[in-house]
Amino acid sequence: MKIEFLGGAREVGGSCISVETDSCKVALDYGTKLDEEPKKLPKDFDAVIISHAHLDHTGSLLSLSKNNPVIVGSDITRDVTVDLLHDMVKIQSEKGVYEFESSDAERIRDCWWSRDSFALPGLNVQLQSAGHVAGAKITSLQSEGKKVVYTGDFCIHDTEILQGCKLEVLPKKPDLLISESTYGGKVRPPRKELIKQFFEQMSLTMARNGNILIPTFAFHRSQEMAKRIDTAIEKGILPPYNVYTISNIAHRINGYFNHNKPLFTKAIRQQKHPFTYRNVKHLYRTGQIEEPAIVICTSGFGHAGASLRLLTDWAGDKDNSVILTSGYLPPDSPLKQAKEEGFFKLEEDSYTVNAEVKQIELSGHADQTELIQLITKLKPKRTALVHGDLEQAELLSEKISNITDVCIPEENEIIEV
Repeated sequence: MKIEFLGGAREVGGSCISVETDSCKVALDYGTKLDEEPKKLPKDFDAVIISHAHLDHTGSLLSLSKNNPVIVGSDITRDVTVDLLHDMVKIQSEKGVYEFESSDAERIRDCWWSRDSFALPGLNVQLQSAGHVAGAKITSLQSEGKKVVYTGDFCIHDTEILQGCKLEVLPKKPDLLISESTYGGKVRPPRKELIKQFFEQMSLTMARNGNILIPTFAFHRSQEMAKRIDTAIEKGILPPYNVYTISNIAHRINGYFNHNKPLFTKAIRQQKHPFTYRNVKHLYRTGQIEEPAIVICTSGFGHAGASLRLLTDWAGDKDNSVILTSGYLPPDSPLKQAKEEGFFKLEEDSYTVNAEVKQIELSGHADQTELIQLITKLKPKRTALVHGDLEQAELLSEKISNITDVCIPEENEIIEV
C-alpha cells in the first residue's frame, strides 16, 4: 500500500490521506481548512471514507460532487455533512463566491454509502466507533496481508452523552497506525473534575447576574453543551436562568440526534426526546436575548456569527464570563486574543476585555494519556502522527518512541507499507 498525506500533516485541518494498492485507491477524509484557499485534492479515488462530519474532514467534498464519487460513512455523518455543506455554499454565496450550489451538496447525499464494512478489489475496510462525536469512525484497511488503521479524531473517555472508543475491537499490531495528535502534548484532568470547574464558573457568574457566552460548534458540541446545562438545571446543580442556543444548523442537528438515540449512552437512549430541552430555548438572533443569560452559539472559534457579536457586546463588563471549552484556538481567533491579551481587535477597532475569560477544556479529542493508551494497546509496527501542530506531534513522539517506530509526515510525503 502507498500512503500519501495530502492534508492534515503537521497541522490541524484539511485532513485527507490517500491509500493506494495495485487494484484501487481510496481517500481517508476529504477536508478543508476554513478561511484558507482550498487545496486542489486529487479526484481519482474509488471511494472516499469519511471519519466524521466536521468540515476539516469533509469540507472539500463539494469539489467531488460532479464526479459521482462513492462516499462511505455513518448515517448521521451523512446527514450532518450535507447540512454543513449547504451552510458552506450559503456562506460562500454571501461573500460573492459562486463556485458551488445547493444541488452539489445534495449530490453528496446521493453518493453516500452507510456501511460499517465493505470491500474493493484487493482491499477490505472496517469502520468502528471512535467516540469524539456522534457517528465518528476509526477506519481499518487490509490489503495483501498488510493492515493500516486510521483514527480520524477519537477519544477513549466517555462524555455525558457519548461512549468513548473501545480499543479492544480494533485490529492489533497494524503495520501502520495513522493517529491524530491534536493534543499530543497535553494531559487533561479527569473529566468529572473539569465538569465541576465548569459549573463552578457558571455559578459564580450567575450569582452576580452576569451573562455567560459559550462559543461552540454547531455539530455535537452545541448539543452536548445544551444537554449538560439543561440537565444541571433540572437536577438543581445550577439555578434557573435564561439559557439559549443561537444556531439554526445546530437546531436542525438536534433532530438528527433525537432520531439516532442508539448512538448515545444508556441514559440518553432511555429518554423519549433527549435533545428537546426543557430549560434551553432556541433563538434566531441575538436581539431576542433576555439578560442575564447563558448563550451557547457559533462560531466556536469566535471568528463570526453570534459568538463574535456577543463577545463585542459583553466583553467589557466584569460581571460577565466567556467560557472556552475547546483546547485548540487558531492564532487569529478573537477568543484567543481576548484570553491571552485582555483585548481583541476587529479591523480598525480594539475592544477591552473586562469579562472573565476561562478555558475549561471539555474536548472530544484524546489527550496524550489516551493516545499512549491506544498505541500501547494496538502495538503498531509504525505510527504516523497527523492532525496536530508539529509541537504537539513531537511531544507525543517522544513518549511513544519506545513502543513503536514514529514519523511525523510532511504534506505530500509518501509512506510505503
